[in-house]
Amino acid sequence: MSRLLTIDIGNTAVKAALFEGEMLVQSAVCKGLVALPVEQMLAVSQVEGAAVCSVCDDADIVVAPLAGLGVPVVALGPDTPLPISVCYDRRTIGADRLAAACGVAADGRAALVVDAGTAVTADLVAGFSMIGGNISPGLRLRFRSLNNFTSRLPLVEPEGPLPGFGTDTQTAIRAGVMRGLAAEILAEYNEAKLNYNDLSLILTGGDAAILSPLLSEYGLNPVADSNAVGRGLVRIFNYNVSL
Repeated sequence: MSRLLTIDIGNTAVKAALFEGEMLVQSAVCKGLVALPVEQMLAVSQVEGAAVCSVCDDADIVVAPLAGLGVPVVALGPDTPLPISVCYDRRTIGADRLAAACGVAADGRAALVVDAGTAVTADLVAGFSMIGGNISPGLRLRFRSLNNFTSRLPLVEPEGPLPGFGTDTQTAIRAGVMRGLAAEILAEYNEAKLNYNDLSLILTGGDAAILSPLLSEYGLNPVADSNAVGRGLVRIFNYNVSL
């Protein structure tokens, strides 16, 4: 099995992961590209290739040094061949969403992939095809927006008491934001389930651990998959490069 390095550059964090085949060997998350632990990853084992996806405009900062190592590098873009079909304008879709869709499309069964990060994306994948998806503000954006665009509402953290209805401003904001997002995901899941009865809910992203118990409370059974993007990058690399 080949050893591949995958790098997922998000809006607020970067995840580097080392895979042997589709099995994760090592991963690290950092804030910003400066602290990207690529050298540490490369020191673990000689990699045979690398795959990169980015929602920012600075992917070349990572791609150029990797290419200088003499190994093939696949930088996921609008024209990169994929192992799945995409019913979405690829000029406008985030590369991380494409990678995650490829990462969960293993057997053709339907899945709603919810990536809870700076933004929350909910993408429907079925029959080795990305059907479409939605984008909305993430938890932190929702909390910050209430604080930034009002004169008296405080900045509230997601951790803390979470009643059905708040009994003070802090709990009212926390319940409104978090339960509102959970209800939004539930509505998207139910919408997808109208056409795909055997539908799984895949949850990834930085706020997945916070949302998972709340979604379970709402009757859903989310499957945590923190490696969906990295595994998808491995599949995209193998689809494009023969080692």
